[in-house]
Amino acid sequence: MKHSEIVLSGRYSEYNTLYDFILNFSECEGYSRAFTDSLQLSMKEAYVNAVKHGNAERDDLTVSCRFTAAANWLQVSIRDCGPGFNPDDLPNPADPVNRLTLSGRGVYIIRSIAEIIGLERNNDGSTLMLHYIPY
Repeated sequence: MKHSEIVLSGRYSEYNTLYDFILNFSECEGYSRAFTDSLQLSMKEAYVNAVKHGNAERDDLTVSCRFTAAANWLQVSIRDCGPGFNPDDLPNPADPVNRLTLSGRGVYIIRSIAEIIGLERNNDGSTLMLHYIPY
């Protein structure tokens, strides 16, 4: 198994650093371009949610991302300093009532690409755990 982690400041612009990190990690693992693009999209949504909702857009708080790769799976954890959330409590953006809402699609997009396998909370923050099957 391969482990790799990156810790970023709580700024939206830090996603560029995460993007490069994901690209390098994917190249090292031999992931396809299509999978890498899907991974990038889901991680962008997770990172933006961590900055916006978890860290309340505070630049002094961090977001960490840990990647654990095995032969046929990838697990990623995204940790912020917030209290966490219950993904099952979020409204469905595909519901006609929510279609014109300007936000609320991030977790929906993440779920279309990865399986949410856990959400851990403690006094220091919360960690969203995702499971992928690379191709």
